[in-house]
Amino acid sequence: MFNILFFGTFVPVQGTKHMVEAAKLLEHEEVRFLFAGDGQEQSQAVALAKQLDLRNVVFCGMLDRERLREEIAKADVVLGNVGDTPLSPLVISNKVFEALAMGKAVVTADMPANRELFGDEDVLMVPVANPEALAAAILKLKNDPVLRERVASRGHKKFLHTATPSVLGNELKQIIQELL
Repeated sequence: MFNILFFGTFVPVQGTKHMVEAAKLLEHEEVRFLFAGDGQEQSQAVALAKQLDLRNVVFCGMLDRERLREEIAKADVVLGNVGDTPLSPLVISNKVFEALAMGKAVVTADMPANRELFGDEDVLMVPVANPEALAAAILKLKNDPVLRERVASRGHKKFLHTATPSVLGNELKQIIQELL
């Protein structure tokens, strides 16, 4: 089974509705979606999965940190934000950084904030609010393990060079020194 993980608070920017719709498109592809967390749009996502009679989707609620690390480690792909809201172009979700830190392939929305830091070789980017494109990207990574490993490896390297606490701390230190 090919494991897809989403974890978050189910806020609109995350686009969980579109993820559930992508799961429907992949229901005959040996792909399992695990949704971890709870929040604003969780009940709608659960209701949609029930309405679509999905058997490849599991909602597990909030996970403690250790269990979340275990689920990220088991995942073949981690999903970032794919929702279309006014906030969408402005954010890179923490889950993207957490997945990349653990060397996982990520699929997220093709938005200015993501493009500011990542290229096509670091994460797979899809149009926002587009379940068909999301499903296609997941299937592409499922069917091409070499591509999946390359994306995961490049994303991990990008994280190490741009987003670790020490890198960000040094950047902040330089900014402060320039202001003094």
